[in-house]
Amino acid sequence: MRILILNYRDRTHPLAGGAEVHLHRIFSKLVELGHSVTLFTTNYKLNSQIKKRAPKYENIDGIKVIRCGSDAFFQLNVIFRVPGLIKKFKPDIIVEDLNKLPLFSPYITKTPKLIQILHLWKSSIFREASFPVALAVWLGEKIIPFVYKNCYFATISPSGKKELSELGIAKEKISVIYCGTKSEYLETEKVRNKFPYFLWLGRFRKYKGVWVAFEAFKIFSKKHPDAKLLFAGSGPEEAKMKRKTEEWGLEDRVEFLGIVSEEKKIELMGKALGLLQTSFKEGWGLTVIEAAACGTASIASDVSGLCDSVKDGETGLLFKAGNAADCAKKMEILYENATLRNILESAAKSYAASFDWETAARETLFLMQKVVKLRSESL
Repeated sequence: MRILILNYRDRTHPLAGGAEVHLHRIFSKLVELGHSVTLFTTNYKLNSQIKKRAPKYENIDGIKVIRCGSDAFFQLNVIFRVPGLIKKFKPDIIVEDLNKLPLFSPYITKTPKLIQILHLWKSSIFREASFPVALAVWLGEKIIPFVYKNCYFATISPSGKKELSELGIAKEKISVIYCGTKSEYLETEKVRNKFPYFLWLGRFRKYKGVWVAFEAFKIFSKKHPDAKLLFAGSGPEEAKMKRKTEEWGLEDRVEFLGIVSEEKKIELMGKALGLLQTSFKEGWGLTVIEAAACGTASIASDVSGLCDSVKDGETGLLFKAGNAADCAKKMEILYENATLRNILESAAKSYAASFDWETAARETLFLMQKVVKLRSESL
């Protein structure tokens, strides 16, 4: 099968996130199975200090990556460039990864399409972006049922399907295809002696709830001065958070590790008392499953997606989204009750083992084949 993907970013982009990890892990597996995959995406500067940009053409994980322009002009580039890409690559199907603004692919070509969407922003976008940008994203989601009324959708959790259905997409056109977890996480031996720290990992953005985790630890640390909070990642809130660390007198108990390697990430997850996943919006929560595979339970916001990847009281603990005090209470439970923590860790590891990327890739392939077949039958 020849597949053309439209997405704002590839996994090497400095602002790449879970959507890009998901894309590459699914479609690199399909390349291994003998399918041809091309990704049309945006370009970016290799270094903020220099003007040099990423290569226009690159092969990543077996996927042919074509980069063109910036985020701001990507919709226009899709309109003007995709017809030529279709003529050149003759794709059997187009996959529009709808994780920001709609790219309006149904108006560009009659080639069969699969719309892949990890989650809807809904009102949570106003926590992160400026009002004009947030309004554009919010309105963009409102028109999805009209723009993509004849399309099939793939999402990654029951919560995602529920949100799309409530938006106006017919349930029979929405398929849930779960994310997997990498074998190196599952193969990590369970760490019997945990270290006295909680781990937060991701992009330092407001909608990721990074301040909720910080404030929760501030509350928690008053009773447990020997515990630490480790932040792994980077983002626009980092400088302000470092200033707050000094202001709150937590310099000895909060560490900023920056972006860590995959090996270091596995080590950090395995030794942590718990992973804090404090986001206000997730499609699933890849880090939750990765931590679970390493034998570590998560304390997560009770929001769409995370309420699927964390089974409250079974594989981890959920807290009321945005409520730092409630998060701190759940941290205390994991910290003080080793017996319960061990039970959660064991169940979390078993739960993580039930998901794998090869299954996700094969289910995606089956869905694309179905879409192509239905399209040919309708002609």
